[in-house]
This record gives sequence, structure tokens and C-alpha cells, in this order.
Amino acid sequence: MGVRLLFGISTTLLLARLRQTIVAAVGVTFSITMFVALLGFMNGLNDLLDGLILNRTPHVRLYNEIQPSPVQPIQRDSLRADAHHFIRSIKP
Repeated sequence: MGVRLLFGISTTLLLARLRQTIVAAVGVTFSITMFVALLGFMNGLNDLLDGLILNRTPHVRLYNEIQPSPVQPIQRDSLRADAHHFIRSIKP
């Protein structure tokens, strides 16, 4: 098929259903415009909320370090009271 024939067929079909073509083109244009607008809105809102949260939350947290328990759980077992226990670092 030649390019001239393809162009003629496409032109004929577009002009035969002109109203449908215009409605479809306007619908696609509106949809893409709304997508871009909402994407920009969501990015802006995300940046705003990130800024609000990061300005309110401290980056350094102070807390008490968890120390190992002096009496380990295996030492509390009555069946193994006379055994040698080498586990010394289980934290509660």
C-alpha cells in the first residue's frame, strides 16, 4: 500500500465521523491535562507534608540503652541449676 492511499483512507474515516473524532480528541486532551495537574498537586502536597513532618520530628533520639539481664533465663531453670552457663548477653 502506498502512503497516498493510507493517507486518503485515514482522512476519509476522520472526516466521516468528525463529531466522534473531536469528542475523542477533547476527551484525551482533558484526561492528560487532569493527570498532569493532579500529579503536580500530589507532588506539591507530598513535599509540604514531608517538610511539616521533618520540621517537627527530631533527628536525634535519646533513650536508655538496654543492658543485659544479670540473671539469664537459662539460669532460672531448675533442671540445669548445676550446669555451666555460657550465655551472658541476652537482653530482656
